[in-house]
Amino acid sequence: MSAAGIEVLLARLYADAGLRSEFLRDPAAVARAAGLDPHEVAALQAIDRVGLEMAAESYERKRAGKAP
Repeated sequence: MSAAGIEVLLARLYADAGLRSEFLRDPAAVARAAGLDPHEVAALQAIDRVGLEMAAESYERKRAGKAP
């Protein structure tokens, strides 16, 4: 996989609340299922979870046309 693979998964996590919830429960399983290699899986396990949720909420507001 590549940085593009991580970017694709992150985009999905920002947009899909169900996948994000699953990821927050077991980030390694979701990352492996997305085809990421062990180094990428480890990197995503260390992700700022609060930041992920905040970014997802911000993107959702933008999609809905609401101001922050």
